Amino acid sequence: MFKKFLITLTAVILSFQVLADDKEKTTTLPEITDGQQYYALAKFAGPEKEVIEFFSFNSETCFKLDTTFNLTQKVSTNLPKNVKFKRYHLSNYSPLDKELAQAWAIANVLGIQDEIATELFNGIHNDKTIKTADDIKGVFVNLGIDEKKFENMKDNFLVKAFELQQNEAIEELQPAKIPSFYINGRYLINPNGLDNRSNESSINDYSRVINYLIELKD
Repeated sequence: MFKKFLITLTAVILSFQVLADDKEKTTTLPEITDGQQYYALAKFAGPEKEVIEFFSFNSETCFKLDTTFNLTQKVSTNLPKNVKFKRYHLSNYSPLDKELAQAWAIANVLGIQDEIATELFNGIHNDKTIKTADDIKGVFVNLGIDEKKFENMKDNFLVKAFELQQNEAIEELQPAKIPSFYINGRYLINPNGLDNRSNESSINDYSRVINYLIELKD
């Protein structure tokens, strides 16, 4: 009798677990709407499909989302292949941002933006070793870029072009918070309207909404 009771109890528990799992799997995310997950700006969509992220190495929020949750990496790698992803650094968010924005331009031209991002975020927020322009230069030196090359890169044509595009995007879109994601120059992601059941679900919803907006025509 007792054995039969245990078997029955186990079956009931397992059935509840299956129902719970099924419910979790079939959770339907809300419809993507203007004013909820994104804001439509009073602008026309640009001629090419692109996503622009604005950030700052000085931002604690950017640091956590980048190093703990890999937000930028997940968003960029989940984009369709025909979509450009651009990441621009603010130049007036806090002290050293002008120098950090220039360093970001240099890193992009040299193709070491991932390594530089890791080192600058950690140096500013964890190690507390980056407080001056020379400290920024030291990060490049530690990655194998000697001081002379670093200084020469400041006048490099491609670096100047990247800085110009970066500044023009900031002036045009006027990001009020960071990180912020703009799609096709027409839509702005509203983080507060994303799926907030967990950090993971919120990060995943960035990609869901961004990829939806890339194809949106209105």
